[in-house]
Amino acid sequence: MGLVSRRQFLEITGTGSLALSLPHFLPSCSKPTPHEPRATNHEPRSYSGYQDLYRQSWTWDSVVKSTHNLNCWYQQNCLFHLYVKDGVVLREEQVADYPQTNDQVPDFNPRGCNKGACYAAMMINPSRLKYPLKRVGPRGNGKWQRVSWDEALGEIAERIVDSIQKDGPDSVVWDPGGNPVSVISFASAWLLSDHMGTVFMDINCEIGDEQQGAAVTYGHPGCDRSADDWFNSDLILVWGGNPVYTQIPNMHFLLEARYNGTKIVSVCPDFSPSSVHTDLWVPVKPGTDAALALSMAHVVVSEKRYNADLIREQTDLPFLVRMDNRKFLRESDMKSGGDDALFHLFDLTGRSVVPARTDTLKLGKILPALEGEFEVETLHGRVKVRPAFELLKDMLRSYDPEPASRICGTPPDLIRKLAHMMADAKAATNVCTSNISKFYHGDLMMRAQILIYVLCGHLGRKGAGYVSASFLLPDGFTQYLSARPGRLARILLRNSPAIYKMIRQGRGWRDAVLELMRETYIHDRFLTNSTLFWYVHGGLAEVSGRSREWDPHLKKDVDEYIREAWKKNWQVVDPRPPKRPNVYWSLMGNPLRRVRSAHKLLEHFFPKLDLIVSTELRMSSTALYSDFVLPVASAYEKTTLIGGNTNSLAPFDHITQKATSYFEAKDEWEIFCALAKHLQRVARERRLKPYVDRMGRERRLDRVFREMTDGGDLPPDRGDKISENVVNASTNLGKTRWKELKEKGYARFTGLGRNPGNWGNACDIKPGETISPHTWFTEKKMPWPTLTGRVQFYIDHDLYLELGEELPVHKDPPKAAGDYPVTLTGGHTRWSIHSTWRSDASMLRLQRGLPVMYVNGADARRRGVRDGDRVTVRNDIGSFVIMAKTSPAVRPGQAMIYHAWENYQFEGGMGYRNVLPSPINPIELVGDYGHIRPVPAILQPGQSDRDTRIDYRRVMGHGP
Repeated sequence: MGLVSRRQFLEITGTGSLALSLPHFLPSCSKPTPHEPRATNHEPRSYSGYQDLYRQSWTWDSVVKSTHNLNCWYQQNCLFHLYVKDGVVLREEQVADYPQTNDQVPDFNPRGCNKGACYAAMMINPSRLKYPLKRVGPRGNGKWQRVSWDEALGEIAERIVDSIQKDGPDSVVWDPGGNPVSVISFASAWLLSDHMGTVFMDINCEIGDEQQGAAVTYGHPGCDRSADDWFNSDLILVWGGNPVYTQIPNMHFLLEARYNGTKIVSVCPDFSPSSVHTDLWVPVKPGTDAALALSMAHVVVSEKRYNADLIREQTDLPFLVRMDNRKFLRESDMKSGGDDALFHLFDLTGRSVVPARTDTLKLGKILPALEGEFEVETLHGRVKVRPAFELLKDMLRSYDPEPASRICGTPPDLIRKLAHMMADAKAATNVCTSNISKFYHGDLMMRAQILIYVLCGHLGRKGAGYVSASFLLPDGFTQYLSARPGRLARILLRNSPAIYKMIRQGRGWRDAVLELMRETYIHDRFLTNSTLFWYVHGGLAEVSGRSREWDPHLKKDVDEYIREAWKKNWQVVDPRPPKRPNVYWSLMGNPLRRVRSAHKLLEHFFPKLDLIVSTELRMSSTALYSDFVLPVASAYEKTTLIGGNTNSLAPFDHITQKATSYFEAKDEWEIFCALAKHLQRVARERRLKPYVDRMGRERRLDRVFREMTDGGDLPPDRGDKISENVVNASTNLGKTRWKELKEKGYARFTGLGRNPGNWGNACDIKPGETISPHTWFTEKKMPWPTLTGRVQFYIDHDLYLELGEELPVHKDPPKAAGDYPVTLTGGHTRWSIHSTWRSDASMLRLQRGLPVMYVNGADARRRGVRDGDRVTVRNDIGSFVIMAKTSPAVRPGQAMIYHAWENYQFEGGMGYRNVLPSPINPIELVGDYGHIRPVPAILQPGQSDRDTRIDYRRVMGHGP
C-alpha cells in the first residue's frame, strides 16, 4: 500500500464511514424484500454531503420507550427512547428520568451501557435470523433451506406427537437457557410445556448462579440492597466481583460513595478493572477465599471483637451440639415423640437447658451461652453438649493469619488489617456477584464470607450486611403461573400437614409457602435440574463424574452419591433413565456455548435426538447443529414486561414496546400458539387419546391450543395480554397498571409482594428510603427461613458431617482436569450479555476482535509466548487454540478468559468450554433437611469452572 497524505486519508476514511453508516440511517436505500421494513415515503431523496445525512439522523416519525429483555441481571433495568423513522429504529437514547429516593443519596440516572446503546445495530447484525430455516444435509454443516412458518411448525408438531406416542411426553425437553427473562418469552414455552406434560429444564444452578452458600446459611439466596443504599455504608468489599464490567449502570453509586468517604476494598486474584477504582486491593489465590475469610474471623474472635448480642439473637451459634454424634440437641433426643426441629440453648440466667423459640427471635430474659460445656439427660443417657460457637472457635484456631497466608496468598498483616476494618466499620456490605458459586467449593467460600460479616455485626441495617443475589420481581407473574387450573388446590391438599406444622410452630405464612415450594419441586417435577440432565443424558458423566479423582476429600465416586440422592428422593431428573429424550428445544438456550464440557453433548446427546429445534435471535453455536432454526423477535419488536431478573439494585420494573419488525421474526407467544394449533390438529387427525404424564395427570393434545389460549381469551396475536394480566395482578408495583406502564416505561417497586423469589430480601420497601435487606429479622425478630430459624452456620446433615463441612471451612480447590500449573478463571465480559453481542462488529472493535486469553507476562515468557501469539491450551479432557494477551494484572499461575465466545469464533470450531470438566460436588445433592431441599433455581447440583487446571504453549511457526 502506497503512502497517502493526511487530506487523502481523511477523504478515504470519511467516504468509507459514510458508506458504512448509510444502511443504518437509510435502510430504504438497500434492496427491500417483501418482509423488510421499508420507507413509507417513496419520493427520491438527494443528499449533497455528510451534513444532510447527519441532519436526517436527527429526524424521526415516532419515539418509543423500551428496554432490553436480556439476562444482564445486576445491571438490568434501563429505559431507552427509541427514535423510529420509516419503521426502523435509527438510534436509542437513555431516558434518565428515574426519581431520586431522597436528597441524601444519588439518583439512578443515567441507566444504560454500551450494549444497550447499540442494540438497534445489533438487531440488523449479519448473524441475525430472518426466516425459519430447515437443515439440509448432516447436522452442523451450515446448509439450510428456507421454509415457511407453517411448514416448519407443521413438521415439528408431527415429530413431537410421534415422540409422545412412542415414548411419552417426558421424551420432549425444553431448555430455556438464561435469556427468557421477559414474561412473553418464558411464559409462552412454559405454558405449552405444562399443558403437554413435557420436561422443562431448570438451568440456574447449571450456569453457576445458585448461590449455594447463602441458600444454606440464610435459607434463601436472594438478598440485595438498592444501589443508593451503598451511600449508607462506610466499608464496601468488592469480593469476587468486577462491577466496572458487570454493573455499568450502577457503578456511579460506588464511585460517588467513595467520593463521599466510603472505603472500598477489592478482594480478587487479579488486579481487576474494578480494583483500579478502590482504596485497597487484597490479593487472594483463586478458590481460597474461605481461608482468607476464616482467618479474618479468627482475628475477630481471638481479639473478642465480635458482636455477641447479635450472634445470640440472630444465629444458630448458641445452639447446643451433642459431642457424641456432632448433631444438634433436639427435643426428640430428650422426649419420646419430641419434635425433631426444636433446638436447645443453655440459659446463663437460669443455668439450665431451654428450648429455642420458633415463633420469634426475641430472647426475653434468656441469655444464651456462647461458650462452655454442659451435660444433659437424653433418652439414651447423659451426653456432653457445647454451643456451636465453641466448635467454631476450635475450628478457627487453625486459621491464624500466618498459616492461612500460605494457603490464600494474602499477606498476614493484610489479613489482620482487613479484619480490623470489618470490626471497626459502622456499616459494611459487599457488591453482589455471581462469581463465587462458580467455584467447586463456592458454598464454603460464601458461608465463610457471611460469617465474617455477621461476627462483626453487619446484618439487617442500612448499608450493612452480606448480600448474595439480587431479585425483586413482579408478583403477578407467580400468581398467573401458579393459578393454572387445579394446580394450587392440588398442591395445598397434598401438603396440608406441612402447612399445619408451620402454623403450630408459629412460623409465618411465607415460611409455609416456601415449604410448599420445597415439597412441590420434588413431587410435581414441573422443572428438572439441567446439571443432572446433562450428566445422565448428555454424556457429561465422563468428565463431571471424575470428582473423586480431583477432590481428595471424597470417600466415594460421584455416581454413588447421585444414586443415594435418587434413592432418598433428594433430587430428581427427567426423563428418568433408561428412558432418553427424543426432542430437544433450545429457547435461546445455546447449550453448546453455555454448558461446561459441551463437546460431550455433540458426542453423546445430539446424535441420539430425533429432533433439535432452536428459537433464536441470531445464529448461535447450538442453532448451527439444529434441525430447525426459528427467528425470534428482538426486544424492540415485541411488547412485554420484564418478568425475571429484575432486582433491588435498581428497583424498577420495565416494559419493552414494539417499535419495528424484522423480516419473518415472531414473538414467542405467536410462535408457541401456532405450534399448539398444529399439535392440536395433528392429535385430532390421528385421533390421539388422552395420555398420562410422569406425575399421573391426564393430558390432551387434541385441545392444547384452546387450553393454552384460555379458550380464546389470550389471542395468538396478543402476547402483550399476558404481560397486561401480570401487571394488573401485581401487588408490589403500587397502583401502576398496564396503561400507565406503557406510557411511563417503568414502575417503581413498592414492596416484596407475594413472589417467593423476593422474600430473601426480608424487608419493607418504604417511600423515600433506600432498600436494606434482612430488617424483618433484626427489627421485627421474625425467624429466618432455615431449619433452625436462625442464620445457620452449623449444618448437622449426615453428608455435611461425612465431608467435614458442618461448619464453613477451607478446602483446597480440586485440580479439575488434571495437575497442571495454571488455574483458568474467568468473568462476565463488558462487551456482551452472554453471547448475544459476541459477533457484533461495534463491540468487537472495543477489544481484540477474536477470542483472547489473558495470561501473566512472566508465565508467558517462560513458555516463549509473546503478546498476540496463538497458543494451544490443554488439559486431561481437551484442548483449543486462542490468542494470548499478556497482562501484569493477571497473577502468576492464573489465566483468564471472559466468557461467551461462540464456538465458531475459535479455530476448528471448538471453544474453551471443552476443557472445563465441572466436577459435581456431592454436597449440592443434599435434600430432606429442613430448608436444604431443591426449589426452583437453587439447592440443586450446579456446574463450576473457576478451578480448572490448564497449561498452554505457543503454536509453533507463529510470530506476533
